[in-house]
Amino acid sequence: MAAERLVVQLPVSESTDFDSLIDLENALTLSFLKDKAAAVDGHEIGQGWFNVFIVPRAAPEPIVDRVKALLAQMGVLDNARIARRADPQERYAVIWPDNFRGTFDPGSGVTDEASQKTRPR
Repeated sequence: MAAERLVVQLPVSESTDFDSLIDLENALTLSFLKDKAAAVDGHEIGQGWFNVFIVPRAAPEPIVDRVKALLAQMGVLDNARIARRADPQERYAVIWPDNFRGTFDPGSGVTDEASQKTRPR
């Protein structure tokens, strides 16, 4: 299970409060400290997006539920994407939002099938 990884992605712009993004990363870290079901493995900021990487140490479904609850509590769930890959050789699959259609790459951009264009995340 060590190869499994989740990524939480939020859009950023010139008006984004970057302290709030770091607060989100810290809140995720604290939420897993007690039971160690997962570990936050840092963040990455790119042009138009902010990623927080999470390494599950238990079944990923309850971890995703906990992440979604925390994102909702912080008021950012509607803007977030959560993606998962079971192995480093696999592509990430978006598991939130449920209705996401497209491809996801945390390092380049999101291709949205509805609009058929790549846009920053």
